[in-house]
Amino acid sequence: MGDTRAIVNGRLVRAYTYVALLGILIPLAFALILAFKFVWPDFLGHTAWLQFGRIRVFHTNGVIYGWLGVSFLALLNYIVPKLANRPLLSEKLAWWTLGLYTIALIAGLGGILAGQMQGIEYAEMPLYADILFAAAFLMAVFNYLGTIFKSSEKQLYVSSWYFILGFAFTTLNYVMANTIPMYVAPGAAGAAITGLWIHNAVGLFITPLGVGIVYYMLPIMLRKPIYSHLLSLVGFWTLSFFYPLGGAHHYFFSPIPWWVQVLAVPLTAVMFIVVVTVVYNWMMTIRGSWSEVPKNPGITFLVTGIFAYMATCTQGPFHSFLTVQKVIHFTDWVVAHAHLALFGAFTYWNMGSLIFLWPRVTGRQFYSHSLNWWSYWLLTLGFYIFYFIPLTALGLIEGYLWMTGAPFTDSVVTAIPFWGFRFVGGVLMYIGFVTFAYNMWKTARSGEKVTLPEPEPAELFQY
Repeated sequence: MGDTRAIVNGRLVRAYTYVALLGILIPLAFALILAFKFVWPDFLGHTAWLQFGRIRVFHTNGVIYGWLGVSFLALLNYIVPKLANRPLLSEKLAWWTLGLYTIALIAGLGGILAGQMQGIEYAEMPLYADILFAAAFLMAVFNYLGTIFKSSEKQLYVSSWYFILGFAFTTLNYVMANTIPMYVAPGAAGAAITGLWIHNAVGLFITPLGVGIVYYMLPIMLRKPIYSHLLSLVGFWTLSFFYPLGGAHHYFFSPIPWWVQVLAVPLTAVMFIVVVTVVYNWMMTIRGSWSEVPKNPGITFLVTGIFAYMATCTQGPFHSFLTVQKVIHFTDWVVAHAHLALFGAFTYWNMGSLIFLWPRVTGRQFYSHSLNWWSYWLLTLGFYIFYFIPLTALGLIEGYLWMTGAPFTDSVVTAIPFWGFRFVGGVLMYIGFVTFAYNMWKTARSGEKVTLPEPEPAELFQY
């Protein structure tokens, strides 16, 4: 696959990573304020830009675009040149992309805090920020896909297929979401389109890029080829065909046409088969190498994320059954489920991948290997013990209380202790992220210099 220093621009990967780390630390700080207000609602009660309606939206958009979006691009700055066996089509364009994307983040998140929002879930940033994002994203599409298409490699490895899918669908979805519901088809019709965007932002932007990264990183970390290239392509094509039209499950029991809601049930349920195919392929790749997992925090993050991915994608089809929706709709169960995907799976995958790549793009050994482990355990204990399990249990309690016809205030009073656990979990998770970011920064500045061997022999990615 060639020499890292000749093909990969380490400075580019590092710059994107630093922006991504700010893209999680700042939105997560606002999430801590949000969690505190759940327990003590009067906290900062006279500060308009720190109220629930703004900081919740700031957090979701910041995590999706600032953390996941930029960290994906940071990793693609390494992976795409490796798979294409050539440098990026234009490294100068990649720098301009980072600059414009950062300006879009500042403008969009600043607009949210100022109350300048669109009424579209996961796309609340004002129109002027949307235009900046669209321009930056198109620059990234041109650069990464241009690199893939100009590759001299005779066959595309499955990661490249997933990257192409993610960029192609997101280009269409982002424009659709920010125009049609607001300016062409508002009301119930716009809500249906918004449901598609919410669904596809996760399934056709975050999922293809995340899964493509795992398909690259898992063989590299374990130093063995993927178990089955055929299964990898089965998972790719079934995701492409079945995922796009299931978004109506976000609007069960709403005014959108009933046939659209009913159609979303089988389209969502079939995704269980898709995920089983992908996860089985990964597990069979790990088979015989489980002893490597506890030795390396990068692999541990990656494998823990795989288990979370299987869990969240089992929950998703389960949620699509209308009898289940009657219980969990609008409850904290859904909040826990969303975080299991975006945090438990994709964030863990990106963090594990960055741990593996960081010494290779900085030329330095980690400042502290123990800090990587501290980060893992703080995040894992904070999320699963204090966040995910309490909110999942709370969701069931809320759902059954509402079904009995009890006053809504009863469910709120019942929820407060669970929300207290949520705040504790958020504090632990934030400390975990700060530990991770500090270790990355100190490594780049003062870690012991090291020259690592080329980690990816070409036969790992050959069909």
